[in-house]
Amino acid sequence: MLSQELAAAGVPYRVRLQARVPSTQDLVLAAARAGEPEGLVVIADHQTRGRGRAGHSWIDAPGTSLMFSLLWRPIWPVTGWGSLSLTAGLAVAEGIEAAGGPVADVKWPNDCLAGGRKLAGILVETGMSAGSASAVVGVGCNVAWAGVDPGLGPEATATDLEGSPVDLTELAGAVLTSLHRRYREWSAGGFDALRPAWTARCAWLGRRVVVRLPDGHLEGEMLGVDSDGSLRLGVGRGEVLVPAGDVSRAGGPALRISARTTGR
Repeated sequence: MLSQELAAAGVPYRVRLQARVPSTQDLVLAAARAGEPEGLVVIADHQTRGRGRAGHSWIDAPGTSLMFSLLWRPIWPVTGWGSLSLTAGLAVAEGIEAAGGPVADVKWPNDCLAGGRKLAGILVETGMSAGSASAVVGVGCNVAWAGVDPGLGPEATATDLEGSPVDLTELAGAVLTSLHRRYREWSAGGFDALRPAWTARCAWLGRRVVVRLPDGHLEGEMLGVDSDGSLRLGVGRGEVLVPAGDVSRAGGPALRISARTTGR
C-alpha cells in the first residue's frame, strides 16, 4: 500500500485515493481552508475538471496519468514562496527518473519536459485560513499516451511514448518521496540550496527563448534562475529578472519591453 511504503521511507504524508473527482486541487484547497495539517495528499484516477497554470485545463483518460495535490504549510514568509513551483518541478523530474521513467528537464516555471515535449505540469496555489498560510501543489504526469489530449499534438508526451513505461503506484511513491526530500531542503536553506540541481536540468539553458508576459513578450538568452525563482534573461549587455511568465524557444522576432534590469 502506498501510504505504508511512504511511511517506511520516512515520508509523513497521508494519502487519500479517489477514483473520480472534479479536481484534486480543489479538494485539497478546501481541506487547507478547513485547517487540515500539512502532508495531505489526494490522488485521483480521473479528474473531470482538472486544471493547470494560467487557467489551462488538464484532460485525462482514467488510469493513464498520475494526478495528485499535496498540502504544504511552509514556515517561511509567503513573500519567499516564489520558488516553490521550481522546487516541486525539480522533485517531480527526479521522481519520474527514480521510478524508471525518462530523463526529464525542467522548464521555467512549472513544467517537466522529455524530448522537448511536456511530460508533467505543476500548479502551486497559496492561501490563508485562520491566520495559517498554505501551499497546495498540484502535479499531473502523462504516463500512457492513450490518455493525452490529441489536441496537444507534438507539444506533449508520456512516459510510455518516451520508451520508459512506469507503474502508476511506483511513480506516485517515487515522486512523493522526492517532493518530501526537496521540500525539506528548501525549508532548511531556501531555493539557493537547490538551484544548482535545478540549473543542471534547465531546458534551453544558454539558448534564445521568448518569455510571454501579460503586456507583451521579451526575447533573450536563458541564463538560469535567481535565488527567488525569477528567470534570468540575457538581453543585450544586461540581465532582466522575470518573476512570472511563460517560456518557449525563440523562433522569430520578439517585441522587447522594459523590465527590471541589472548589469551583467
